[in-house]
Amino acid sequence: MKCSKWKNTGTLIACVLVTVFLLCTCASFDAGTARTVTLGPDELDDTIREASDELNSTVPAESFIGIINIQSSSAALSEYVIDELIKNAVKDRNFTVVDRARLEQIRAEQNFQLSGEVDDDFAVSIGRIIGLQTIVTGSVSPLGSRYRITIRALNVQTGAVQTQFTKNIAAGETIAALMVMGGQASAGGGATAGRQATSSSPAGGAAAPAGSAAPKAGTYFFTPRLRVNQAGVPKNLYLDRIVVQGQYFTIFFTGGPVGRAGDGDYGFFWHNHQTILLENLDRPGRPQNPINQGEDDDRNDPIATDGFYLMFQGITGTRFSLTSTRVTPPWAFDEIILGEPDR
Repeated sequence: MKCSKWKNTGTLIACVLVTVFLLCTCASFDAGTARTVTLGPDELDDTIREASDELNSTVPAESFIGIINIQSSSAALSEYVIDELIKNAVKDRNFTVVDRARLEQIRAEQNFQLSGEVDDDFAVSIGRIIGLQTIVTGSVSPLGSRYRITIRALNVQTGAVQTQFTKNIAAGETIAALMVMGGQASAGGGATAGRQATSSSPAGGAAAPAGSAAPKAGTYFFTPRLRVNQAGVPKNLYLDRIVVQGQYFTIFFTGGPVGRAGDGDYGFFWHNHQTILLENLDRPGRPQNPINQGEDDDRNDPIATDGFYLMFQGITGTRFSLTSTRVTPPWAFDEIILGEPDR
C-alpha cells in the first residue's frame, strides 16, 4: 500500500512538473514570436520628429512659419511629411504655423505644387505674401535602396538658410504605401528647365498624345511655372501660362519672383522677338517666329505682374521647344507639353 501511495504521488508530481515546463516553454515561445513580428516605430516618422527638433533648436521661438512644399515623386508622400511637420509644430507650441487652408489657397493662386520643385526665391516670395518669418521646404528623394530626406528653413526677410536637416533612411512600409497611394509625380512636378511640363488640371496631368493636331482652345497653366535655362543653368525667367484662341497661340512669361527681373535674364530673352523660335518637337525643322509681342500687366496676380507675352499663329502639335538665339549659348525652354486646357 505504501509503495502504491508513493508511486501515485510521484506520478502526480511528475505530471505537475511536465505541465509547468510546457507552460513556461509556450510562454517563452509566444514572447519570442511577439518580439519577432511586432514592428518598431517607422523610421520615416522618427526622422520627421528629428527634423522638427532641429527646427525647434535653430528657428527663433514664436516665429510665424509655413511649410511651403516637400518635393518628392509622390504627392501623398509630400502631403504626409508636411502634415507630420505641422502636427509636430502644433504639439510643440514653439512656433505659430500658417493654417493649412491658407497655404492651399496661396498654392492655388500662385500655381505651385506642394510636391513640386520650388526654388528658394519663389518660396521666399510666397512667405512674404503670407507674412511669414520663416519658410520650410524640403525633399524626399530616392538614393539607391534608401531615401534621402532634407528639411530646410529660410529666413523670409533675408533669404538666408537658418538650418538644414538631412538624413538617409530605409525605404520602410510607410514610404512604400505612400508611393502607391500617390503614384509617381507627373513630369511637370518640377520647375527646373529641361524637364517636361504638363497642364496643372487633373485632366492635363498626362501629356496629350504626340501629333500634329492643333492644341485645344483654352488656357493652360503650369504648376510650378517652367523656368528657362541657358546651357542647363536655370535663369530668372518663367513660363506662366499659354492661351490658345482660334488660330492664335500666346505664351505669357514672368521675369522672376513677384515680377522682378532678377539677375537681368528677363529683358534679354524677349528684347527682339525675331530671335525667338518656337518649334514643334513632333515635327522638328520648321521653327516659327512670333507675330507679335507685348507687356503683360496682370494686376490680379502678384507673381505675374510686369511680365510679357509672345503671340504665334497657326501652331500645331502639343510638344514644343522655345529658344532665344539673341545670346550665346541660347536661352531655352527645352520641352513644353500641353495636355488638356485648365479652362
